[in-house]
Order: sequence, then C-alpha cells, then structure tokens
Amino acid sequence: MAQEDRPMPNAALRVLLEAIEEVMGLNGTKAVLNAGGLSAYIDNYPPKNLDMEATFAEYGAAQQAVEDFYGPRGARAMLLRIGRATFQFGLRDQPAILGLAGIALKALPEKTRMKLILERMAKAAVERVNQPTSVREEDDAYYFIVDECPCGWRPPHDKSCCFVTVGVLMEAMAWITGKLHKVEEVACISNGASNCVYRIAKEATED
Repeated sequence: MAQEDRPMPNAALRVLLEAIEEVMGLNGTKAVLNAGGLSAYIDNYPPKNLDMEATFAEYGAAQQAVEDFYGPRGARAMLLRIGRATFQFGLRDQPAILGLAGIALKALPEKTRMKLILERMAKAAVERVNQPTSVREEDDAYYFIVDECPCGWRPPHDKSCCFVTVGVLMEAMAWITGKLHKVEEVACISNGASNCVYRIAKEATED
C-alpha cells in the first residue's frame, strides 16, 4: 500500500523484535528480518528509547514476514504468542509505551481495572507511539479502536490480521484480572475498514 510512512518510537519496534525472538528463536528472527527487508536490524535491534526513528512500515513488515513464514493459518497462533510476549517485554522494559509506568490498580473492582488499563494503553498509544487510539464501553464489552495501524502498510488481507495486538490485549487483561478474556478484531484496516477495532469481552471465558 503506497502511502507516506509514519514514525514510531524505537522502543516499540524493539519490543516486537524481542518478542519475535522469544517465540521463534534467534535463527527464526533472522529469517523474518531478512524476508521482511529488515536485515539492518539483525543483531542490531533499535535502541531502548522513545526517539521516533522506527516506522509503522517496519513494524508491519516484521508481522507480515512472520505470517509469510508460517502461512496464514499457522501464523495466527504464533502472532498471538508474539503479542502476549510483546506485552510482557513492554511491561518489563518499556512501561511508558504501554502507559503502565508506576500503575497500581489491584485494589479496584475488576471491570474498573480493565477499563483503566485499556484507557492507559490508548493514551500511551496516542502520546508515545504516534498511534491515534480510543476506548469505547458497551454493556458487555470494551472496544479498543486504533485509527492508524501498521497493517495499513501490509498487503491487503481478506480477514482481520492484527493478531499481535490481539495477543497484547489478551495478555493485558490476563495481567490485570488473572483471567482469560476473549479478544477479537472485529474490523481491520487491512481489509478496508477505516480503523482496527478490538472487542474485549467484560466477562472472563470459561476454562
């Protein structure tokens, strides 16, 4: 998709690459970086700072290369795992890009915690990641709405494809509630929607 590129902080891309390495191993990550036209990052991940030197196109290319590596069916599970690892790496090393620096929510009711963490993550996306994002609440779910997504720099898809973000949101809900909540992408820029929309069920799934 030919469009002007959009910058993002180095730390955001670094966290994704660390998560890919955690899930796929070093050799798998090198293969992905080569396939995605990102060989400059082999053994040379972006620095851990908020300088706006990485791009949405690079973030999207890394995800697309994982999808190409495993095929659309196999990639879903891997990208969800990468998304969950992305949240954990972000929480540990880059809480600012998640909006979770110094956060203390444990004493609040569960639904309040869910809403607050989503709002914190949306605010950080806007202020730190250059990614316009908002949260809407309905009776049975929260909606995490992303207006600019790296999938806009990926080839068009016939189905929603932002499984890394789904994994991030799943792990965020598990972290804040101790339970699994269903997260699904109900609209995706990659197949023609005006934004990427993620539905997060308020009630935990039955295990």
